[in-house]
Amino acid sequence: MFKQISPIFRREFFAYFNTGLGSIMLAVYLLLSMFAAFYLGNFFEVGNFDLFSFFYFQPYIFLIVTPALTMRLWAEERKSGSIEFILTQPVSLTAVVFAKFLAAWSFAFVMLLSTVPFWIYMNAEFALDNMNILCAYVACILMAGMFCAAGCMISSFNSSPVTAYILTLFIIWGVIGVNFSPLIRLLPADGSVLSGIMQALNFDKHFQDMVSGQVSMDNLIYYFSAVFLSLWLNVVSIEYKKG
Repeated sequence: MFKQISPIFRREFFAYFNTGLGSIMLAVYLLLSMFAAFYLGNFFEVGNFDLFSFFYFQPYIFLIVTPALTMRLWAEERKSGSIEFILTQPVSLTAVVFAKFLAAWSFAFVMLLSTVPFWIYMNAEFALDNMNILCAYVACILMAGMFCAAGCMISSFNSSPVTAYILTLFIIWGVIGVNFSPLIRLLPADGSVLSGIMQALNFDKHFQDMVSGQVSMDNLIYYFSAVFLSLWLNVVSIEYKKG
């Protein structure tokens, strides 16, 4: 399968740079991240030994940039009719779906990587908790993968990149906006099934756990399950088109 994934991945990944979209998205991401950390997050007015002001806003920044990374991946294939060509090739649909997702996720990783000089510079100025910060970066990488998988899935159902962007934005906003924590606090603390389900589906809980350095198996299961479900639906939608 790797031989099938590799050429598609390279084509989609380098397309971000060949079209100029990659440079624009990198610039937008860095500007939003720095603006949020220093202006909205009052960076120098709160304790930032773990770069809290930077990581707190990352879900909302990826809410904006992720749909732009994924909106064209399948929607343009449908719009141009080239999806018909893909479906007639001796290539596994699973490989195509995974390659497109991996290209978007890899570019999201590049965006996060572009902030490492900021981390290095802050280390020279402050005494930072670098292990905590590393966990926070892992949380952002997993979050980006979850959002990219959702974006790819939504793109596969649309022939308009603009529609795919808007729908992806609303879906991701729904995921990060529905915070069950206040409701969980109202429930009896007896390990009830309802409380457990809410904890398992609570994005804010999993993200904040990892950002604060508390990495556990349930956090990893949450992210990878969301990625698997989105990619499976992506394959199903393309299989339906093929049928």
